[in-house]
Amino acid sequence: MLTNIYNKFRRITSSQLYLPEIDGIRFLAITLVILFHTHGYFIGKSTMIFADDLHNYNWFNTFLENGDRGVELFFVLSGFILCLPFAHQYINSGKKISLKKYFLRRVTRLEPPYFIAMTLFFVMQFIMKIHPVHILVRSWLASLVYSHNIIFHHNPLLTVVAWSLEIEIQFYIIAPVLFRVLSFHAFTRRIILVAATLLLIFFQSIYTPHVRSIYQYGQYFFVGILLADVYVSNTASALFNKKWIIAAAAICLAAICFLPFNIPGLPHSTLPAKLAFPFLIGLFYYMVLKNEVIKNIFSYKFVPVIGGMCYSIYLLHYNIISVFGRFTLRLHYTNYYLPNLFIQIILLGIPVLVFSAAFYYYVERPFMSSKWTDILMKKDKRAAAANLQSDLPDNEHVTEKH
Repeated sequence: MLTNIYNKFRRITSSQLYLPEIDGIRFLAITLVILFHTHGYFIGKSTMIFADDLHNYNWFNTFLENGDRGVELFFVLSGFILCLPFAHQYINSGKKISLKKYFLRRVTRLEPPYFIAMTLFFVMQFIMKIHPVHILVRSWLASLVYSHNIIFHHNPLLTVVAWSLEIEIQFYIIAPVLFRVLSFHAFTRRIILVAATLLLIFFQSIYTPHVRSIYQYGQYFFVGILLADVYVSNTASALFNKKWIIAAAAICLAAICFLPFNIPGLPHSTLPAKLAFPFLIGLFYYMVLKNEVIKNIFSYKFVPVIGGMCYSIYLLHYNIISVFGRFTLRLHYTNYYLPNLFIQIILLGIPVLVFSAAFYYYVERPFMSSKWTDILMKKDKRAAAANLQSDLPDNEHVTEKH
């Protein structure tokens, strides 16, 4: 039964390569984001007067408040996953990547679920009369072309989380040009990527525009490219498979979650942390990819299955929390902070997982196949579907963005 469920929810892909630990990393990233928004909703909307002092849980609250760093985890992963086939091309003289297929894959894989989700949000908010119709229509149209931040200088109204998808699209467009750095000698290309990362963070400390763009987040994609480089080159593989790497990975993950980025009154004191942060993510990922013990942890049972649904979960979770949170906040258990927070995390986590899984299965998953356009175009749907199934390996599937 569990095998049957796994097969129904596993990714549909177009290659023989599958790295379950990548979906495990996605699980980590999406979990952090959900915890961040659940905690934020609870703190912002709850009217409870707690019997205990929230300052007693500073370390835990800091962890939850830093959960939005899961977005940066996704950005590094995007750079890595998209760059991987190009890295094989440039470094290992592998198969040349067709840019036509690259862009077509991005459009046919990601856009239909995104368009459907944004339209559902539009209809929902129209019915609930959250915003005037003319504002909703403008916001909806701007979001469909991934330009809400650019046009209106604020996060999308239909779902706040869509801002990061606009950044991703900007990277998708320029990525093939950036990947050409891998055609240089190993030392040269790595120096370029490290220097570009550090310089961009330094420039950000001097000037940050009001409009969110890849300028503020490019360093994470650069590190993703660097990670693809060292991964394909198999750099220090034996070293990273040592047992002590497990402890090092735990320390690295703790640093990712707790590094201070904002210290009141000392705006530039956190620059070293900001400079180190993207490299810590890349280092942690390389530990996951190369250490067998850590790899097994991130590949354990349900972890990669849920991680594989991260795109659907990311698209829907914020709105689901907003809808169901209106009811769950009425439920109290004592007047203490932690029990009530944990109740909210569980009660809101259930509908997030259920509705996202349904959206993933019925909406996102069918578009994962590169053959879905053939199914729409061919008159003989059964033959097309059979061709689709023959294209899928029995026990393997590829790891792709989202």
